[in-house]
Amino acid sequence: MLIRSINCQAVKLPFRFSFGHALASRNFSINLIVSVRVVLEDGREVTGWGESVPRDYVTGESPQGAMAAINYSYAPQLQGRFFANAAELLANLSAIFEDNMLHHKAAGASFCALELAVLDALAKIKKLSFAQVPALIAAHLPSQFSHIAWPIIDVRNEAMRYGGVVPFGKKTVLKLLLSFYKSYGFKTVKLKVGGSLNDDLARIKLAREIMGDDAILRVDANCAWNLDQAKWSLAALRPYNVASCEQPVPADDIDALIELTSSVPETIMVDESLTTLAQAQNLIERKACNAFNIRLSKVGGVASAMKMVELARLNDIECHLGAQVGESGILAAAQRHFALSCGDFANVEGAMNIFLLKGDLIKESMTVPPGAVAKAPAAGAGGLGVTVVPRLVSRYADCGNEFVQGRSKQQKSEINAVC
Repeated sequence: MLIRSINCQAVKLPFRFSFGHALASRNFSINLIVSVRVVLEDGREVTGWGESVPRDYVTGESPQGAMAAINYSYAPQLQGRFFANAAELLANLSAIFEDNMLHHKAAGASFCALELAVLDALAKIKKLSFAQVPALIAAHLPSQFSHIAWPIIDVRNEAMRYGGVVPFGKKTVLKLLLSFYKSYGFKTVKLKVGGSLNDDLARIKLAREIMGDDAILRVDANCAWNLDQAKWSLAALRPYNVASCEQPVPADDIDALIELTSSVPETIMVDESLTTLAQAQNLIERKACNAFNIRLSKVGGVASAMKMVELARLNDIECHLGAQVGESGILAAAQRHFALSCGDFANVEGAMNIFLLKGDLIKESMTVPPGAVAKAPAAGAGGLGVTVVPRLVSRYADCGNEFVQGRSKQQKSEINAVC
């Protein structure tokens, strides 16, 4: 198989409403979309698609920096090369990851978009559902995945349950959103906290009243508290039976995470503290959390996420599968396939595309269906099982306006070059 071309561009996806938490508030998302064209020995062509969401407050990546990494560091090691088989291609992807020190370096979004596109193309060539890709990776890279079996499974009849996420908002909006989640079938909701303690208490109290005693309530502070604030806040919220608290303190305050993990009954989950495999190993060794929030875009794609899942399983760490706000149906499809391939995530978030995005990039709907239970996208021809519409990618392409405002002349030139 010959990788004929790799194309990367940024798209700006506008939201129907502003989504806010303690670190940021946004009404659009700038995502990277990668397409990979592969030519087979018989002359057939296959196109794979990938996506990621660079966020500077998560991995330190900007869209232009991530595009530059793809175009100048990763793609040249693949484009124009012939690979005899899947094993050779997967080994090359793994080598790119290692050569760029992504085990230690927080640059997951740049690699994720490229990796997903290559894996989507490979799954189409092999006529495999994307949910079977983790097993394919483990089979061809056995030395990297030797602790846990990753069997090739038929996920057509498998289903998974989603949890909802509640951003900051006024009480009337919060009430409407929680009531909608309740009627839609969500059994788990995660509320953004980190404002005033009174506001946080009011939000959790309202959520418990609307969702009922059987619902699982979680909170996410997005680094908003220090150690003392986290202890006070969790004590105040405890009467409402909060199951977990995500990223209560700044990402680099590992000592505070250790103290909280050992001293409070709530599950302490890391998100911003968990962007690389090295961080995952350090958090485990220092007993700094009870749970991981793994996001494909944040951690560097499927293979890296698989390794995090293995580390978590081997060390009794609870796994959640998160999403970056503003993912299109491409990344939402990859996430759903990955969730079904693993099968034991405590919670899966995201895929609210039709409710959040003014427009998507695919023909199919990857929105969580009513009941909040979903199956894998149909993938009769293999791959992600979604149809990317190039016309829509072009419509939302963003190589100007806000994307380059405030940049130097040289930076604008670099952005235009990689777009």
